[in-house]
Amino acid sequence: MSEQYDEHEQSERVKQWLLKNGSNILTFILLIVAAVSTWHWWQGKQTKDNHEAASQYQVFISAIEKPDLAKATVLGTAFIKNYTKSDYAFFASLRLAKMYLGQGKVDLAMSTLENAKSVAHNPQQIELLAIRKVQVSLSQAKYEQAAKQLNALKPQYYIATFDELQGDLAMAKNQTAQAAKFYQSALTKLDAAASSRLLIEMKLSEAGGKAGKSSEIR
Repeated sequence: MSEQYDEHEQSERVKQWLLKNGSNILTFILLIVAAVSTWHWWQGKQTKDNHEAASQYQVFISAIEKPDLAKATVLGTAFIKNYTKSDYAFFASLRLAKMYLGQGKVDLAMSTLENAKSVAHNPQQIELLAIRKVQVSLSQAKYEQAAKQLNALKPQYYIATFDELQGDLAMAKNQTAQAAKFYQSALTKLDAAASSRLLIEMKLSEAGGKAGKSSEIR
């Protein structure tokens, strides 16, 4: 009897508790369902936006490669504006700057790189922008400007490229021995299969040095 009584009492207590707190439980369940639904909607939207950005980015790249530079300028500018939260906007800025540089529009290329800060989403992209600016300065024989840009750089992601650029600057100043040291340093920070390795080895040879073994991966 006592066990039956206890079971009956427990049952009544549960019923009373549900009557008292049932609305709160229902609200809690509905909130969980809403949160899950919102999460799935957001994930779906992100996937859709990424696919759309990738598709539009390819249209922009195709215009550059055609080449249809006038169309590429319009598409690239619009793309960066419309997809600022996407990494594709950053890469579009780099390609647009490269296109301008190829057209001899140096100031426009540099300003495009400056504006790309607004669509750079992490420190690695910001560092890459700084690297690109040095490369533009060197390509225009603005060695003093390039030196200042290099001095301001504290590389974490492109340490081999940083050494390579210092070598390029030294070579431009006919400091071949110093250039060779920088190129050698760059090579030690590259994997043996790195695509840029052959070019740096050629630069090192031109500076009078000899390539050694790689020890790190950029």
